[in-house]
Amino acid sequence: MQETAQVVFHYLLGNPVVYLGVAFIAGLAGSKTVAHEGRAGFFLYLLIGLFGLFLSQFMILFFGLQEYLEKLPEFRVLFDFLAAYVGSFIVAAIIHFIKPM
Repeated sequence: MQETAQVVFHYLLGNPVVYLGVAFIAGLAGSKTVAHEGRAGFFLYLLIGLFGLFLSQFMILFFGLQEYLEKLPEFRVLFDFLAAYVGSFIVAAIIHFIKPM
């Protein structure tokens, strides 16, 4: 598990500006889907998005879906965004159940 986490971390550091943007947009979308009237700030959206992106990339590697995604490299950012959205939704839902936004 620790090796998988290191591979994910290394993958995300390959292009940090793109993945920070993907994380922010996914965190914003995931947070607004869970609690559309919540008033979270930029850093909370980014934090939720980063956790969601890391979680989703970890699950992609853990279940071995990486080889299927490598066959379509031109859509990799789109797949990463969709996975990050799902991960951000899960993280935002957990946060919302603990403390409603």
